[in-house]
Amino acid sequence: MPRRTCKRRIGFQPKTVYFKPAGVPLEEIREIVIGQDEVEAMRLKNLLGFPQEEAASRMGVSQPTFHRLINTAHQKITDAIINGKALRIEGGNVTFQEESVRPCRWRKDWGQGCASAEAAADAARKLREDTKKGNFLKIAITSVDGEIDGPVDERFGRAKKIIVFDPERKTEEIVENVQNMSAPRGSGIQTAQNVINAGVITVISGHLGPNAFRVLSAAGVDVFTATNMTVREALDAYKNGKLSRLEGADVDGHW
Repeated sequence: MPRRTCKRRIGFQPKTVYFKPAGVPLEEIREIVIGQDEVEAMRLKNLLGFPQEEAASRMGVSQPTFHRLINTAHQKITDAIINGKALRIEGGNVTFQEESVRPCRWRKDWGQGCASAEAAADAARKLREDTKKGNFLKIAITSVDGEIDGPVDERFGRAKKIIVFDPERKTEEIVENVQNMSAPRGSGIQTAQNVINAGVITVISGHLGPNAFRVLSAAGVDVFTATNMTVREALDAYKNGKLSRLEGADVDGHW
């Protein structure tokens, strides 16, 4: 007699549960079913970035069980992509337990949740209206390695690290941005929200997509471009008025 399995806790229920390859008639499509528990494992590990131990605990399963769930999910998705099969989200021995963690999350505690560009821009405007601009003096520079003599990361939303300089207090803070590096969407919006909430009035990076630029512009944050420079060189160039100001997005989204 097979051993009974405990119900796996899931924190969300997807609204879209069927994905099919374009251009293939429905009657010719081969289908793969992926369980809700397998999807939840991917959400916790791949999207929210929880360590395996914490992700397994949230689902109420052992780490080996969680590892099997996520491996099976990856195999099914790979099979669907490579062999042109449809994916149906269905089944799984699960119990729904709504949680406070939203689909996008920055684990550094700068802020949590992921909004649309419009909602984030509205929030940014309100934040600037409610706070005197003089309190926002910090400079954020995207960084590859978190070192002042290391290179500027030319991606904004998916930068490896963010260095926040406070010229008034002569301090700097290095913030990890690992979560947004692998986020499938919303990385630019989330990074923009977080630097705004940190009191940043100037951003220095290589390139920005439309959503990130919209949110920063709504908050009155100036954006300057720095390519092929170290963080120190970019900061000095900014102070000397030698950096170019971005007047709009210069790359597509998801860059």
